[in-house]
Parts: sequence; C-alpha cells; structure tokens
Amino acid sequence: MVVDEITSKRSDVRTKSPLCDDNYRLPLQKLPKAVPPRWMYTSMLWSIGVTIVLTTATLLSPMDEYVTAPGEVRPAEYAYVFSRAEGILETIEVKDGEKVRQGQVLARLDGWEIRKRIREIEADIAQTEAELAMGEAAQRKVTAAPVPAEFLFSAVEMERQKEIQTLQQDYLHRLNELQKTGAASGTELLNIRLQLIASESMLKRSQQAYDLFKGDYGAASQTEAAEKVRVTEARLAGLRSRLESAQSDLKRLEIIAPTDGTILTTSRRFPGEKIAAGTALFKISDDNEKTELRLYATEDRVNLIQPGQLVRFRANNNPDRLAPLAIARVTEVARDRDLASEEDAADANRLSTYRVKAAIEKEPYPLAVGATVEAEIVLERRPFWRLLLMKPQSTGSKL
Repeated sequence: MVVDEITSKRSDVRTKSPLCDDNYRLPLQKLPKAVPPRWMYTSMLWSIGVTIVLTTATLLSPMDEYVTAPGEVRPAEYAYVFSRAEGILETIEVKDGEKVRQGQVLARLDGWEIRKRIREIEADIAQTEAELAMGEAAQRKVTAAPVPAEFLFSAVEMERQKEIQTLQQDYLHRLNELQKTGAASGTELLNIRLQLIASESMLKRSQQAYDLFKGDYGAASQTEAAEKVRVTEARLAGLRSRLESAQSDLKRLEIIAPTDGTILTTSRRFPGEKIAAGTALFKISDDNEKTELRLYATEDRVNLIQPGQLVRFRANNNPDRLAPLAIARVTEVARDRDLASEEDAADANRLSTYRVKAAIEKEPYPLAVGATVEAEIVLERRPFWRLLLMKPQSTGSKL
C-alpha cells in the first residue's frame, strides 16, 4: 500500500516549463527524453578501440632483456715498458691516462748500487792488470834465461852415463848377493853405492844438457808461466766485460717511452722500492691503434653473457646524457677469474668479477682511452607479455 501511494504521488508530479507561466504544469511522462549526441558514442568507441590496440601493441612489442656492467675503453693492443737495469726507484714522472711522446722519461732509478759495483770492478781490474804485468815479466825471464856452460853435454855423453849407471846397478846387485854369503865386505858395497849416486847425478846433468841441445831447456817453466799469463788475461777480459755492462746499466737508469701513446696503468711501485731488471713498470698504448671495450660482469650475470651479443654504452665523461649510445659486440667472456689480468686480480673491488671483451662497432663521438662506461649487454629480444610472466631477475628490459 505504501508503494502504491508513492507511485501515485510520482505520477502526479508536475514540472514547470520555462516557456509557460507559473500556473502551467506538464506531466512527467510527457517531457522529452535526453538523448546524447552521436559524436559522444563515436568518441567513446574510438577511445576503447585505441586503448585495445595500444595495449595489444605494447604486450606484443619486442623488448630487449639486458644486464648492466661497468667497464672502460681500452686499446686492442698495448705494450709493456720494462726496467732495463736494476736499481732503486727514485721518481715516477707520469700517471695513468697521461699522453706521452717517444723518448719521454717515464721514471728514474737511483744508480747508487751500480756506481758502487763499477768502483769495485775497477779496483779488481787494477789488481788483475798488476798480476798480469808480473806474470809477463816472469815469462820473459824464463824464456831469456842464460844457458849454463857446464850443462852443454852431447847426446853421446848422456848415453855413456846411462850405460855406466846400468853397470853400477848390476855390480851393486851382485855385491848384495855376495854379502849375504860373506864373500863381499861392507866397504866395497858402500863404495859402489857412492859411485852409483855420483852416476845418477851425472846422468841428470847430462839429461839437462840433452834438453838444452834439443831446444827444450826450460819448456816446463815456460809453459807454466804462459799458462798463468793466459789465466790472468781471461780474468781481466771478464772484469772488463762486467765493467762495460755496469756502465751500460748506468745509462739505462732512465726509463723512456718507446713510442707515442697513452699510459694505461702504472705498476704498483713506490719511490724507494728496489726494482729488478726486466720488471714491467708501465702499460702504454699507441694512440693510432683500435680500441675495445673491457667490461666486468659479476658472478650472477657472467653465465648469461655470450659472444656476439649486442652492447650499448655511454662514456661517463660525456656531459651530453642525451647523446646517442655507442655500439659494441661481445667477443670474449672469461669464464675463469684466473684469466683476468694481474692488475684486475689485484684490485679488491674486482675479486668477484669476470672480464668481458667487446669490439666497438659504432662511435657517435670520440672515445678516450681509459674512459669508464656503464654498458647494457643485450641478452635477448622478447615480447613484453613474456617478460611480465617471468620471475624477477637481476636483468632489465627496454623497448
């Protein structure tokens, strides 16, 4: 009943028309209905259609899945500058990233030890030269020794003394046998022994005379003196060679640049530290050589990187942050940290990183050697809807 009353009241409602006076009323049912314009329906349909198209295009559009990695621009080829002499590092004249010219001094070594070694060698040379002079004088003395006149015996005299000595030895042997039987006296035995000693002395003098006659007198003494001279000369030659080497080392105390280029890294050495010959002190690159990109990927990302993948990067020293990105291509991935270079392994901030090399293909602006970069390594192009369904990873995405 209440509903019927409300309905009857609503049906009796009168509406005032702006075109009539206040006493004129129209039934609600006779009022014209409000119909929206056609263009509103059309606009709404177009909005819905465009929204569907844009959403579909976004979901189906390919997107780049990438990982970020810091790095730096390095030359594709470089050379090491070594210390050519041993010494104490005195000064380092250059720093990383500095451009140098051929012949420019990069570092200097203190030559105190080399100069000390030179003085010691010079003292040894002076002593050896004195010994050589004494040896040569002794050799000349032996060679020019006068021949004693009493030793001038002929070969026949020497043979006669040998025969006499042989007879005396036989006679001494018989006397020894006779003395055992008592047929010979001790006096006879003593006399023959004295005669044998005298004969041996005469034979020795005859041998010396024979050597003199053959031109061999004093050969042993001459050979010994000549050998001493040769040994002394050899020792003197060795000392002079060492002196020349030390003097050359003294000239090599300045470490110079072998070519024009840029200092990439300097060895972690400090003034006052002892440097051995052959120690690598600098890494230098030729400015005309082609550069490459060196990136450092963390352990959780290195397995995603493969050779041939696209790399986009921008140098951090470029003030124009809207400049186009440089393009590179991955060429090598070091799967083992042991493959990293020595300076990378020595850096505490890179103990858990792996080296990635990339060849630069496009440089929209000049890239300075040693410039640090922030790079994006493109892993794969996928539709956006697939990326939405994937589990969150340490990768990014970009249209």
